[in-house]
Amino acid sequence: MLNQLKKIKKDVWIIVLLVTVSAYTIFNLKHWNKEEGIIAWDVVSYYGYLPAAFIYDDVSLENPNVKFDEYRHTFWMEKAKNGAKVFKTSMGMSILYSPFFFASHIYSIVTEAEPGGYSPPYRFGVAMSSLFYLLLGLIFLKKFLQEFFSEKVIALTLLLVGLGTNFYYYTVIAVGMPHIYLFCLLSMTAYFTVSWYKHPKLKTSLCLGLLIGLMVLIRPTMLIVLIFPILYNVISVEERLLFFKKNFVNVLIVFLVACLVWVPQIAYWKVVTGNYLYYSYSEEGFFFTDPQILNALFSFRKGWLLYTPIMAFALIGFAMMYKKKEKMTLSLIMPIVIYFYVASCWWDWWFGGSFGYRTMIDVMPLLAVGLAFFIKEVFNVQKVLKISFLSFLFLLLGFNLFQTRQAHEGLIHHDSMTKNAYFKIFFKLQKQISREELKPYLKAPDYEVAKKGKRD
Repeated sequence: MLNQLKKIKKDVWIIVLLVTVSAYTIFNLKHWNKEEGIIAWDVVSYYGYLPAAFIYDDVSLENPNVKFDEYRHTFWMEKAKNGAKVFKTSMGMSILYSPFFFASHIYSIVTEAEPGGYSPPYRFGVAMSSLFYLLLGLIFLKKFLQEFFSEKVIALTLLLVGLGTNFYYYTVIAVGMPHIYLFCLLSMTAYFTVSWYKHPKLKTSLCLGLLIGLMVLIRPTMLIVLIFPILYNVISVEERLLFFKKNFVNVLIVFLVACLVWVPQIAYWKVVTGNYLYYSYSEEGFFFTDPQILNALFSFRKGWLLYTPIMAFALIGFAMMYKKKEKMTLSLIMPIVIYFYVASCWWDWWFGGSFGYRTMIDVMPLLAVGLAFFIKEVFNVQKVLKISFLSFLFLLLGFNLFQTRQAHEGLIHHDSMTKNAYFKIFFKLQKQISREELKPYLKAPDYEVAKKGKRD
């Protein structure tokens, strides 16, 4: 038995560790027992399709059912031009929640728990879905990284991604938000992209189409990351076009399957709004001529590299890859840069209530390659430098866990942090400073003004 355990690879042990730590934290916090836990804020909209369709039989949100009225306030809806009520977000997340929703619903009926879609069993189901997609995402990220890196590099990369970034916060605290789910889908897409270019087959094409369709259905801006599978290891435009021509049937299958995933959404929009395509965010949009790049990178409100400093080493890793002319570099850098740019152009560039710049978790599988390349190079330097770099990375991991605790306690405010507030709480927990003491140092954003393009 002991010999068998020794044969298990380091990267597998890291996955076990990350899932175990996450499960322990989720079961320790038990957010599903809180009235406003888990199915709250944005998750309300992502999740709403399921109870509306399968419990209240009313995706139009007009049914006068008594129980529906009781939970009506939990449905996040917008008014369409025809006066109909429509879900603000698309249904991709509901599709991923669905196996856990149905299990929770059956459990609620059998045990006589409240089968209204919002009671503890349903919130527990969403929490378990977070753990499931965490595990699946980590497995496929490992399989993807195995194509390029050693076992010890992958193990350290997974550990730093899992506990050294706000990835952990969105697994165990802000449970049910789309970031871990998109991480999972993109990890799988990256793995199947490598497999597809080696041997374009029907099965791989079906998987790629399904994954791409789901990613875009959850968040349409994920169209940007399609740059990775299109440009992966590209030699020249002519070479890539010739490859696509030679494998035209498989390319077509990927495209058609991705489109088929959207059929239920298009049908829903047509039935409710009268249009096949519908923009449900009304007055919310992008300001492409006014990107908040420096704010998104370094601001005390939500700066990506301020609250997730380990990712600076992923960027250094990409610079190293570019210098060494690694074939995959362009296909990684382009989607990350464009995705970040587009995110910084969103009217609410700080993405509402969150810990750190949460949208970059969506492209974490691509960022992980840059981080892994940096770690690989670190393992090749002199021992003193190697120990120094690795020690610093672990210090940053510990710092992230500390800030995660601060965010959970409300000391890192969800949208109103300032320079003064940041240093007021620096290395302090709630027992050392209260949220009341912090209030004078906070500056709340003006959301209504931001929608008009005047963003601070």
